[in-house]
Amino acid sequence: MKKGKRILAFLLTAAMSISMLAGCGAPTQTGTASSAAPDASGGESGGASSTAEVEVDLSQKEAPMLAEQVEAGELPPLEERLPVAEDVMVEPDVLSLGNYGGSITARVNDNARWNYGPWTEQSMFRFKSDNSGEVEANVCKDFYANEDYTVWTIELREGMKWSDGEPFTADDVIFYYDHMSTPALHEDRTAYDVDEEGYYPAFTSKPYNCYQVTVDGENYWAEFEKVDDYTFTVTFAAPKPSFPQEVAIDNKWMFAPKHFYVNIVARKDGVTDDPTFPLITEEEALANANELFGKDWDSYNTMGKDTGYYSWDYHIIPSLRSFIAVADNWNKVGEVYELVRNPYFFKTDSEGRQLPYVDSLKFYIINEEDQNVLKLVGGELTIGNFESADYSTVVSATQETHHVVEWNTPAWSDTNTIALNQTVKDLDKRALFQDVRFREALSIAVDRNLLNNTISDGMAEAVQASPPEGALGYDEEWRYKWTEYDPDRANEILDELTEPWDRASGTYRKMKGTDKDLEIIYEYKDDGMNTEFLSVLKSSYAAIGVKLSEKINPEISTAILANEVEATNETVATINPSLRPDSIIPMRNFMCVFSAYGKWYEDGKSTANGGLEPTGDMLELITCYENIRTATGDDREQVIEENINRIYELHKENVWFIGYLSALPNYYLVDNNLMNFPDDRINADEFRFASMMRPEQLYFADVESAPQ
Repeated sequence: MKKGKRILAFLLTAAMSISMLAGCGAPTQTGTASSAAPDASGGESGGASSTAEVEVDLSQKEAPMLAEQVEAGELPPLEERLPVAEDVMVEPDVLSLGNYGGSITARVNDNARWNYGPWTEQSMFRFKSDNSGEVEANVCKDFYANEDYTVWTIELREGMKWSDGEPFTADDVIFYYDHMSTPALHEDRTAYDVDEEGYYPAFTSKPYNCYQVTVDGENYWAEFEKVDDYTFTVTFAAPKPSFPQEVAIDNKWMFAPKHFYVNIVARKDGVTDDPTFPLITEEEALANANELFGKDWDSYNTMGKDTGYYSWDYHIIPSLRSFIAVADNWNKVGEVYELVRNPYFFKTDSEGRQLPYVDSLKFYIINEEDQNVLKLVGGELTIGNFESADYSTVVSATQETHHVVEWNTPAWSDTNTIALNQTVKDLDKRALFQDVRFREALSIAVDRNLLNNTISDGMAEAVQASPPEGALGYDEEWRYKWTEYDPDRANEILDELTEPWDRASGTYRKMKGTDKDLEIIYEYKDDGMNTEFLSVLKSSYAAIGVKLSEKINPEISTAILANEVEATNETVATINPSLRPDSIIPMRNFMCVFSAYGKWYEDGKSTANGGLEPTGDMLELITCYENIRTATGDDREQVIEENINRIYELHKENVWFIGYLSALPNYYLVDNNLMNFPDDRINADEFRFASMMRPEQLYFADVESAPQ
């Protein structure tokens, strides 16, 4: 079987169990590197990262570069940089004890904040690395709820510090929540409307659903209260049993260094007197930020989103991350963006040796894929990603020095799909797009085998957009629904839905009761869209009288929000609708398929701002989602499972997302000298992609030959 067609099964729980683990268990590994490196055929490569004896100096409790700074008086001793002994997090995911030193080299593009971010981020709660979908404590040391899940208590690690050495306490969490992530709230903790006097948006500009519950159609924000320096509570107006999971996905960094932000966050009306939070206006805060960062932001809101939401971009902002930037050149093509180990990082291995093992991460900022391939074949990257089209080139050039690791993906299909806006403004098109028979015709009109050979070198599989084998929701019947090439049947279907068509070459069908061509305008952002796919789609659709016109739209995301896009390529990649529902439930308007339906739900089930109230199966999707959110009691897991199953049934019946080929795995090219790179992870947004490497545990068997 071709390598790209292997589907690595992964098991996911149907119910969202709440993990009460503190994440502090000590592993029992020795200094032996226990991870085997697969070669191109799936066996062991026999390279340096196969099971090998690696000599590790267990007497070194911190990196030599940090020990030198301590010796020079530039850093406090290690015991003063870590949390108190009982609160240090002993990383349970370290596969084998490692050496200190060396730098990992990788590649990102100049819009890489979402690509390099997962390499270093540390969330309050994190997903376990066993692919179960359960969460565990990370930045916090413990968390637990009361009986009805309305009050959550979070315990932090005493003595933990920011990267500048300042204490990390409950004040940092509450300041972030009250003054950075929430908009103006009424006394009942509902948000002010945009046009209401006293309204102001969140400093980060993003309203997080994980902190809200809906009661009788109203959204209520949680209340954070400090118990002591290392304990706080989160209280909801209704049960919120999925709070930890939602935070782990939606707002994993639910904290910020108060001592830094007090100078650039304007103090709003009604803030309880706090002498550590100076009373400054938005104009003063903006001026302070521009001076502090050497920037020229033109508005307080823009500055707030940049510094509050994308805080990891800026090296002067104190951090809890494992590696921290030394400069802000993350978007400078041709440069190397370096992040060095955080001297105050709060984790150790089982021998009490502070993590991370490597000195730094160095990202080459490269936009062109051919330049990336040159770096890969030249062996210049410790860890690299590549496309399936470059598989043979990359593997053959590096077979002596590197090996390939595949991470499976939960994607329902590859990126070459068609998603029809179910709320498209043209009512004639809306009637067609909402007719399941029309979507069937578009599906069976395409020869998937031809498409596979044309764009995937035969490495994919002809499938429908649906959960892959081994994933939660997998259904063989659904997986191959409407995948048999049958243009005659497609024409028969369309004969019932459109005006009569004589099938003359160069002509198209007319929509029912109109003189308008049946045209689908397919929009996409010009960032690597597969033109061969569009070519096959155009000719296939033309054969059934459907005109496909393409339109490059660099602002397509904004256009989707305004319900201005008819069709595009959308890929569903959710491991569990109870964890990440927004790509398969019309709860937001960022997916073209849901558009105005999502706007309706996001606006509190209102049509005032362009939302459209869903009916039928679309509405039932929302009902299932709300049943999952509110499930409590002894039958909670059963309720969740039943509603998850129904969500999948509705998608199977309707096929709102039309896929043609299976997603290929994510290919990592890994240097044989690099140890502890895991080979059983899922490359999922929920799990934060590279975060699942646990990059702090990676190390070089031979530090001397590693990049420095």
